[in-house]
Amino acid sequence: MKKSQYKLIIAIVFLTCFFSNTTQARDFVELVKYCESCHGLDGLSTTPDVPIIAGFSEEGFLNTIDVFRENERIAMEFHKPGEPETVMNEIAQSLTDKEAEELAKYYSGLEFKPANQSADPEKASRGAILHKKSCERCHTNNGKDPVEDAAILAGQWMPYLERQFDNILKKKRLVPKSMYRRIKKLSDQDIEALLHFYALEGNK
Repeated sequence: MKKSQYKLIIAIVFLTCFFSNTTQARDFVELVKYCESCHGLDGLSTTPDVPIIAGFSEEGFLNTIDVFRENERIAMEFHKPGEPETVMNEIAQSLTDKEAEELAKYYSGLEFKPANQSADPEKASRGAILHKKSCERCHTNNGKDPVEDAAILAGQWMPYLERQFDNILKKKRLVPKSMYRRIKKLSDQDIEALLHFYALEGNK
């Protein structure tokens, strides 16, 4: 083989690898941008109905994708001005396993930052007692830790969490029986107290 031919082959291999990797990187960037159109830059949602997803554990993120795929959790239809209407169930079903894993790894590496919202300290103090009694076992450190498949609660948007309580009680979102039994025992005032506790605790 001539030296010039050898160099040409090396160049072709290099360019093939380069453009292949560039395409993969570009596709992932586009995928992240698609997520950010609802969940905000770096997964920090500025929309109270949409959760902050930065800082979730990889397992928690993938578990969420799985339950949406299986329709074990029903998402609301979300429409952002200038964007097409989206539903998380359909989005989750459109992702490949590799894409879901890449997104899980990416968002688990980002810092969770609490939502900018106000809370009533008096209600929050009652919520602290309720959390310790009914929720701390799984949602540790007052709901701040992304442990396994337990989502971060402290600092999450109150309207989003309120909808999740309602979905669980109406069985639109399937959760472990022990969790459902605990939530079912809560009054509307109890849930409100918990919401204020998580909002306040997120800023500590």
